[in-house]
Amino acid sequence: MIRVAQTFRIDPVYLDDYKKDHDNIWPEMKKLIKDAGIENYSIFFRSDGTLFSYYESGLDEKTLKENMEKASATEVSGRWQKAMDKYFVKQDKTKTGPEITGLEEVFHMI
Repeated sequence: MIRVAQTFRIDPVYLDDYKKDHDNIWPEMKKLIKDAGIENYSIFFRSDGTLFSYYESGLDEKTLKENMEKASATEVSGRWQKAMDKYFVKQDKTKTGPEITGLEEVFHMI
């Protein structure tokens, strides 16, 4: 089982709208995420706008990476990222989507 943790930022004033959009995630986007091999996906918010996302996958790292690249290149993902882009705080405003920082796992206990 692969576990992935990441951070990115939104403008805190948009939290309610960001939550609402995720409460109403498009069925085709939800399917794309699941089809890519992502399971047990959560996003958490901190008051400064930092978001922490966590998901798991039963795939090996190579397959998951390939699936994520394919999913990111789809029309559905492009539309979703464009719709969400207004929320993100980022340095490079020319790129669509969040500026994600991957986190290294240092401890895990079952």
